[in-house]
Amino acid sequence: MRNHFKEKPRLGQGFTVLLLSFFCLMGFGIGDLSYTMLLQSELGGRQSEEVSLSRGLCRFLCGIDPFDPAGVLQKGLPYSITGGRNALVSSSSYPIEEMPAESTLHLEKPSLEEELAKKPVEVAIYHTHNAETYLPLDKKSKVQGKNGGITLVGEEIIKTLAEKGVRGVQDLTIHDHPNFPRSYIESKKTASRLLNEHPELKVLIDLHRDAGIPKKQTTTVNGQESALIMFVIGNGQGIPNPHWRENLAFARKVANRLEEKYPGIVKAVRIKNGCYNQNLSPKAILVEIGSDKNTLEEALLAGRCLGEVLADIIQE
Repeated sequence: MRNHFKEKPRLGQGFTVLLLSFFCLMGFGIGDLSYTMLLQSELGGRQSEEVSLSRGLCRFLCGIDPFDPAGVLQKGLPYSITGGRNALVSSSSYPIEEMPAESTLHLEKPSLEEELAKKPVEVAIYHTHNAETYLPLDKKSKVQGKNGGITLVGEEIIKTLAEKGVRGVQDLTIHDHPNFPRSYIESKKTASRLLNEHPELKVLIDLHRDAGIPKKQTTTVNGQESALIMFVIGNGQGIPNPHWRENLAFARKVANRLEEKYPGIVKAVRIKNGCYNQNLSPKAILVEIGSDKNTLEEALLAGRCLGEVLADIIQE
């Protein structure tokens, strides 16, 4: 008989409900017909012969004591009563065996910020000409004494690097105001500090935008208009730059990778007389994102493309 109930648990549970309902009718009256009411009534203390007989018969047939609510719940209530959910009872009168503790802890994954905070800074961006901006954004090419649209592009590059798992920093120290001719002298202090603060730095970028272009120049990236990117390397004429060939090689590597991934996005890699603070590091480059004729959206897209390529190169 017990084997029969094990093989057909739903049939056994149904029979149990019917049997318990019968006991309710016989021993406790019509008003106590509900199975769940019987369990909640805590009637286990009645020890009449009738109850004892019923109790023994139910134990023999079903393996449960109908007058022991905790025991019945430990067996598991029928699906029709519990709605498919496990029922738990807490009662000092009916101690239930404690369930084993979970052996595996499910911890939340660390946030991206927490993961990046553990990594060294590998890319640093500063702006010698902070006031540079975009005509469609500010209706003028420069916002004197302020951080212009070019700094928003720098922020976009840092954000893109972070999404790819590379930690970068952007320095917004203003260098071109109030004395514009001293811009590179002032920005050299910032560049030197960034190199000292972050000894594992792999790329140091002085970020600008071009000017003097008759009309804006764009290319299409994934169906959207993007500004062009130009690299400027100082050959050390006038101010010695012992790293200029290394600076040039690195700029060409980034430019070639950009062209492979986003054809048409690189305007040029230009060598100019001067130094542009690139004598501080073999990985120091000057990058121009678009011109003052471009929209901010076009410049931001170019910045994202540059950030993705830099992350790929660094992670190699």
